Amino acid sequence: MGQAHDILERARKARLENRYEDALRDHLWFHENALAVEPGMAGVRLSFALRDWIYLAEQFPLARRALQGLRDRDTARLLNGAESRELFRDIGAINGALGEERATHELFVQMDIQMPALAQQCADLALPALVAAEDFALARRYLPEPLARVQTLAAHLNAYTEQLAKSGSTSSAPALLATVLNYAKEVRMVALVLARQDEEDAAQQVMTAALDELQSPALRDAVQREFDTPGATIAAMVAHARGEQAGQ
Repeated sequence: MGQAHDILERARKARLENRYEDALRDHLWFHENALAVEPGMAGVRLSFALRDWIYLAEQFPLARRALQGLRDRDTARLLNGAESRELFRDIGAINGALGEERATHELFVQMDIQMPALAQQCADLALPALVAAEDFALARRYLPEPLARVQTLAAHLNAYTEQLAKSGSTSSAPALLATVLNYAKEVRMVALVLARQDEEDAAQQVMTAALDELQSPALRDAVQREFDTPGATIAAMVAHARGEQAGQ
């Protein structure tokens, strides 16, 4: 493991030892510098690292204010000309961690007015915040071809599943379940936007295509279960983790 990974682990250790200022210092370093030294940490930076930061904030309020400060700084940078999909992704991820998705919606509304080209580039990242804010009209404007969007998502899931099958890895189940969960969530959001804009037939067409486009029967069954019972995939992930622990 590299320097960024070590510093993130150090932040966790400091939090558990109640050294909150040290933990915050390391989280700030990781967020600002991790990609420069370890580009492969991009996913971790906006998921597990932010989760740990929120754990710290629950015990150390200054950590929450620091994270909000980064969000506000990046929002100002974006609106002042630093037009970047990656910057918007950062802002949205921080808002999601903070439970402040409405701030992402408000930012996207400004982008729609001031920088529509960037808004178009970031629309897929903004969709969860638009749906959470129930701004279905704006979401629909940025979904010109909902069926094509779902077909593209299905193609990515098919390719990912095929890659896992070729690798023959027995430890890929959690990653596949997480991918299935994200796929089902995305499809449901697209269908919800259509339904709330009185396009019920199109919504049903999207849900049907989301299954028909999948090549593997097992994959279709997994997605169907998540459609029928939202949360079923998370339950399967927990069960898999417990099975692995019991086998150790």
